[in-house]
This record gives sequence, structure tokens and C-alpha cells, in this order.
Amino acid sequence: MNDASGEAGIEFPINQTLLDEATQTKEEWRVVRDRLAKIEEHKSNVSPSVYERVRTDYKARLKVVTDAVLKKKADVDEELGKLHETRSKIVADLEQHRHSLEEIKFRHTLGEYNEEEYQNQARVEQDKISKFETVLSAVNSNIHRYEAIYKDEPGLFAPQEQPAAKEETSEVVETSGFTPARHEAEPMTDEAGYVIEEGGPDYFGVTDAERTNPNVEESATAKGPLGPVEMEAEPGVQRGRIVVINGDDAGAAYPLKGTASFGRAESNTITIRDAKVSRQHAQVQQQGTEYVLVDLNSSNGTYVNGQRIEEHVLSNGDEIRIGDCIMQFQV
Repeated sequence: MNDASGEAGIEFPINQTLLDEATQTKEEWRVVRDRLAKIEEHKSNVSPSVYERVRTDYKARLKVVTDAVLKKKADVDEELGKLHETRSKIVADLEQHRHSLEEIKFRHTLGEYNEEEYQNQARVEQDKISKFETVLSAVNSNIHRYEAIYKDEPGLFAPQEQPAAKEETSEVVETSGFTPARHEAEPMTDEAGYVIEEGGPDYFGVTDAERTNPNVEESATAKGPLGPVEMEAEPGVQRGRIVVINGDDAGAAYPLKGTASFGRAESNTITIRDAKVSRQHAQVQQQGTEYVLVDLNSSNGTYVNGQRIEEHVLSNGDEIRIGDCIMQFQV
């Protein structure tokens, strides 16, 4: 079903079905998140078995609704892209007609047109300008309606902006061969007490012995600006992965194999460009069928489901927060 926006008889269609579905999935995501927070808040009121059962249920629900939100967000972005392109064309046409009207007035000043000729030509251009202005207003209204869907969820998505150009980095990264981080300034803190810069050597880099250890598994990833691009897993093997759920890279998935590190330094498997993130912040170690998240004595901590951790065995749907980056563990 399509709705329409506009005035003075000029309409510009909008996908009302998409608007409704996107709004509904975002609300479902918010409800599940709120209930997960209440589960943690009231965990002491129930037995551990009941707490774990209900928590597991809602973690599974969170994965489903997060996937749904990401899909709808992609659909909304596609519609916004079309609207921005249309707006650019309308603005260009509007500017052309305004220039034409300006030229007509100038030529009339020079005596090229008599009053009747001037009024007729000026009226034609003014009518076109008015129509383009009305259509432009309708397009802007539709853009605002799409953008307003996620405006009240800054923790889920970054503002609607065109992504900046990114360096192309497609080489495969091995977790057994990190390069040392570059030297940075001494630590500083912001008003909230977060460490925003760090200095000193890289105490968590891989040793020479580890670099030559043939038993250390390679990362099944190709590194990008925030982390890797997913590669094909081994046949018959179910691998864990990290999925980003906020920021410009929302929806990006990073498969896990062996040991994967998180941090601000370029040497990490997943680089997080955030001043609150340590150069070598945390790592996920695969131990058999389990994936263990370990904080590497970071300045601002590593959080799982809102709780600061030193070491944590990840479960499907666990939410990981490092600095302002929010990710989810999935299997």
C-alpha cells in the first residue's frame, strides 16, 4: 500500500508498507532489549535455572529481531538513496528555472521585451518554479519520515550520512603474526573518566615463538576498515562469528577461528577506531567448541550483556560492548 505526500495537488509516493514494517521491527527490537535489561535487573529474584532459561529465550529472540531490523534498515536506506537522487535532480531543475526567470527580468530591464512579452514569459517560469518547489517539499517530507524511524535509537544505528571513502585493505590477516602497534601519546581521560588515548609499548603482541608455532590457527578473515570480510568456512564446521549492530558497519559479520583480537591498533584482527578502545583491548579464543572472550587489561573494560568481564564463555546472542562499538556473538 502506498501513501502520498505533498500539497497543492502535487503528490510524491511513499512506501507506507515499508514505513510500517520498519517501525514495527524497531519497536520489537526495543521491547526485547528492555526485557533483557529487566532480566539482569531481577535475576536475584529467581532461581539460576529459571533465570538462565528465560535469558536464553530472550537472547534467541534478540538475534531474530536484530536480523529483522538490519534487513529493514537496508530497505529503508535503499529508498532513501532513491529519494536523495531524485531530490538532487529536482534541485538542479529548480535552479535552472530560477536562472531563466532572472534572465528574463534582466533582458526586460535592457528593453528586449515589452511589458506583455515579459509578463507572459515570466509567468511560465514562475509556474514551473512553484511546481518544482512543491514537489521538492514533498520529497523532503518523505526523506524526513524515513529518517525519523531510527532517529530515537542512536545506540543501534549511526546518523544517516554518506560513508567516507575507505582505504582498500584486502590482504588476509593471520592471528599468529600481528605487527607491533605504532607508538602513541600518553594516556588522557575525558570528562567521564574514559581513557581516550594510550601510550607505551604493545604488551599484548604475539611473541616470536607464537609467530613460528605451526599449531596456531590462521584467522579465516580478510581485514577491512573495522575488521574482516567473511570468507567461506570449512565444510561441515559450524563457526562462531561477531556481528556489529551499531555504527557505519552495522550488519558486518566477522567469522571466528583460532584467536581473534579487538583493539584500536591496526595489528588487530578487528580494528575498532574509537578513542575509548585500547590498542590491544580484548580477544576471543576458540577452545574446542567454546569461544572465550578475554579482556586484555584494557583501560575502559570489556562488557558482555552490560556486565564488565575479565573472561567470559560466549553464548549465542551475547552482546559485546568495547568502547562505543556494540557487537553480537552468533553461532
